[in-house]
Amino acid sequence: MRRLTPLLLAVAIVVSGCSSGSSDPEPTPTATSSRPVTLASLGLDWPTAQGRLVVPKVPSAPAGFDDKTLGRMATVLEKWARLSTVDDGGWHSGDPLSDVRTVLPKETAGTFEQQLRGQISPHLAVANVFGDDVTVVGSPMITTAWRVATEKDQANERFVRLELQTRAAYEVRIGNGPSRVIGVLRVHSLTAYKDTTDDFGIGGGWQEFGASDCALALDDQLVPDSDREHGLKDLKTFIKVGNGTKLEMPELPVEDQVDPEFLKRCRDGQV
Repeated sequence: MRRLTPLLLAVAIVVSGCSSGSSDPEPTPTATSSRPVTLASLGLDWPTAQGRLVVPKVPSAPAGFDDKTLGRMATVLEKWARLSTVDDGGWHSGDPLSDVRTVLPKETAGTFEQQLRGQISPHLAVANVFGDDVTVVGSPMITTAWRVATEKDQANERFVRLELQTRAAYEVRIGNGPSRVIGVLRVHSLTAYKDTTDDFGIGGGWQEFGASDCALALDDQLVPDSDREHGLKDLKTFIKVGNGTKLEMPELPVEDQVDPEFLKRCRDGQV
């Protein structure tokens, strides 16, 4: 059995757009900014997730790989995706990795923990975690998509990559404030050689829509954007992806990625 060190995916921490950060003063309320944004007002007809995650049929294994291997990978991915997206116990977790570790194979969990070291937003790299004062209203609406592909490592040996994307729309509010909607695209990914049993390579990525970008970097939490119109514009891209059947992560400019430079700009009030 081999560890998939050559196949490890860098956890891609990316956000969509820029909005006011958690350290910025709140804007003066207006009639427009105080109007709620709800799942109903967005006209979403996606499945409602009530503690469980519904996913499409797992794709067939590519040539050279078997369905049993893909099935084992899919089982892990579905458990991880449920914890990261649907499990309300994780929405305000101070240590989401500890929960996810319980569903990952031991070596895979250890690899994932190594990947998270040095990340600007390590909690959000694992799961959809909301601010302490953010309440999730009702149940989120979620669609999902699979993607399977084969690649070659540096030794020219083929491996298979199986990815499960969740597209989760959460209606949230802070205190007694108006409802807002935050959308999160999250990719959960495992890789395996044809003789791999459970020591999978691991990776993934996420993007938020309708959240305050600097809260991601400064607080490692999802907080609704204080600019209602900006949030609505942001969510249009998210909804388009969520309505589709294929896994897709919109391209973002480098300056919108949560990295040390982004964190510095947030601290300097330049976002």
